[in-house]
Amino acid sequence: MKWHIPPEPNIPPDLRAWAQNDLLARLLVQRGIRTVDAARAFINPDEYRPASPLALPDMTLAVQILHPAIDQKLPILVWGDFDVDGQTSTALLVAVLRRLGADVRFHVPHRLTEGHGIRPENLAAELRTGVKLIITCDTGIDAHDAVAAAHAAGAQIIITDHHDLPETLPPADAVINPKRLPADHPLRELPGVGVAFKLAEAVVQHFKMQNAKCKMQTLETESPERILDSLLDLVALGIVADVAVQTGDTRYLLQRGLAMLRRAERLGVRALCEIANLQPETLTAEHIGFWLAPRLNALGRLGDAAQGVALLLTDDWGKARILAAQLDALNERRKMLVDRTTVQALSLLAGNPRLAAYHAIVLAAKDWHPGVLGLACTRLAEQYRKPVILLTHDDGMLRGSARSVPGCDIHRAIKTQAALLDTFGGHPMAAGLALKPSRLDEFRQGLSDALAACAAQPAAETTIDALVTVPELNESLLATIEQLAPFGAGNPPVRLGVPDVRVARATFIGRARAHRRLTIADETGHTARVLWWNSAETPVPEGTFDLALTIARDTFRGGDAVQLVWQDMRRRTPPPVRPKREIVDLRQSDAVQELFSDPEALFWSGENLPGVTRLTRPAHQLPAKTLVIWHAPPGHGSLQAVLTESQAERVVLVARPTPLDTAATFMRHLMGMIKFALAHHGGRLALADIATAMVHRDATVRLAVDWLVAQGKLRIIVRTDETLVVRADDSPPVANAAMLENTLRELLAETAAYRQFFQRAQLTALFPDS
Repeated sequence: MKWHIPPEPNIPPDLRAWAQNDLLARLLVQRGIRTVDAARAFINPDEYRPASPLALPDMTLAVQILHPAIDQKLPILVWGDFDVDGQTSTALLVAVLRRLGADVRFHVPHRLTEGHGIRPENLAAELRTGVKLIITCDTGIDAHDAVAAAHAAGAQIIITDHHDLPETLPPADAVINPKRLPADHPLRELPGVGVAFKLAEAVVQHFKMQNAKCKMQTLETESPERILDSLLDLVALGIVADVAVQTGDTRYLLQRGLAMLRRAERLGVRALCEIANLQPETLTAEHIGFWLAPRLNALGRLGDAAQGVALLLTDDWGKARILAAQLDALNERRKMLVDRTTVQALSLLAGNPRLAAYHAIVLAAKDWHPGVLGLACTRLAEQYRKPVILLTHDDGMLRGSARSVPGCDIHRAIKTQAALLDTFGGHPMAAGLALKPSRLDEFRQGLSDALAACAAQPAAETTIDALVTVPELNESLLATIEQLAPFGAGNPPVRLGVPDVRVARATFIGRARAHRRLTIADETGHTARVLWWNSAETPVPEGTFDLALTIARDTFRGGDAVQLVWQDMRRRTPPPVRPKREIVDLRQSDAVQELFSDPEALFWSGENLPGVTRLTRPAHQLPAKTLVIWHAPPGHGSLQAVLTESQAERVVLVARPTPLDTAATFMRHLMGMIKFALAHHGGRLALADIATAMVHRDATVRLAVDWLVAQGKLRIIVRTDETLVVRADDSPPVANAAMLENTLRELLAETAAYRQFFQRAQLTALFPDS
């Protein structure tokens, strides 16, 4: 990838003097901040003056509607959405209205049964219960029919949303959307949760000024400022998860929200941090984006997002831990589904290469989960550098998602085929659609023709904010850069370029051994440690190269060290040609006896086989010349981790079925291993050891242990990312324990589905580089 190093900017003298640091001043100017006042407001939220919530169109109308509804305890329904922005918006409005004494409940549509938005047929059931006021959050800006249905039933409706405006606004009683403001307004980039917070702010301030008798007790025992501050952690979660642009009030609310999030007063947040092994007091925007938000989003994709709202609202610690464990397991299942869908799509393309020759890849399958199609599309679009549409069969129709690449407007192209479609919608980079199976071939060809003139943009250049040396990668540099945090959309992380380095050492890390920790060295011998995420399938560069990285604080498990993270590299010499791995396919063969006589073979098996060396834990395994995959792996990620760790030159596929994919056999085997650990190892459970021995994923083992805890059979004494220490227990089961059992069965079913696919998949899909 090409590098772009901007020229030295013209730094105003007063800004340079104020910053007292040339690098800080330069970085501020590169972000468009040229005055001292703007710099102060950008770095310190106490120096920023937030905009009034009443600046949002229709906000005054909304407050005038809400005030009597709260006073008279009219039934209020908050209608949310199933992504994290929708979940946090819903939780925020419900929380503030409850604290003001309102009669309020919420509804979050189920992705699979109700779909996006507020549809009249789904709203009808709620209206029959006597709802008098509906407040939407993160949705509703095009809900003309739903507004008409609400009015026909005698209910008022307030829409709060942040999505692009339709040609005509729905005739709601109030429509609050920051897109109605000028492009440069400080409230313009608010996400749904930001709009919800501004509504809460306006209502709380209104009650404070009105000094309403029925609200005196609430506002006397808890100040308006305290009520609003307690909601800011939800705002931070939603802003980061929705990738909102950090400008104006959006950045200000994120800064204040992160401070509240670190206090972990919300039990749901505390439980999520525990399950993700994060320290709440050191949470950053990156922790939200990579650890917390994916778990909440998994609910919206695979489960019921209303459980996410319940987690964010609960004051029951036991319930919070159960819900957090379910979210963690659903997130792992989401990863498994994306992996399987992607590999199955690659297998379809390998079986019919003509499908990859169109200007867009359009594939359909019967068993793809609709909640992960967009994620799989994104992976394939990045790989093939062209738009991708994946469709699944649903009640006689094909429904699915589309993702594009820069330079190709997939929504416009799909619109040209509107006559073939039942429904469609989206924007230039993503869309959803439905059509009859009989029209698939015609649609594929027509879409390809519509995209013939589309020119996908080349991979973007890597912009380097500053060039530094290895010795300069220290605490002083980190302290300077941290002043610009939080980072995200509109304020990207500072990317540093380090010329002329080489890799002195590389080791695999992580539950699935998917990442690397490198030691880099410059020509004078100075070294630094660098994290390289998701690098297991990428060869470590040989010779010298230029490295682009980011610098942050390593707060994992309460640490405080400087952490460097690999972003990109620029080669100085061509990469070496590596021999391809030999693949021997014995999946449909009984000629396996000779494998047992190979002294150099390493067997990946869930059962003890006589006279062979069995894979125990990848992190402790020496490189193997031959890897025998005796039982089909539990997922594509697990396969890649073992391949990378073993460094096998020859891989033999046997892929026998395993008896450990049903809940009964899995739990019986696991309980035997736990009893052994209690008797001989003080209850210490090394999750990767157990998972490898059972040919299952770490996450499945972890969820099963959490289920045993919920049943009252075990207590967890110590929990880390890789190890649990447990004790036998005899307590009554906790509420919602069955929820974990159902999620465990879903994980085991998905594992079994991947194994079945692995036994018949195209080799080029399983091993594209071999």
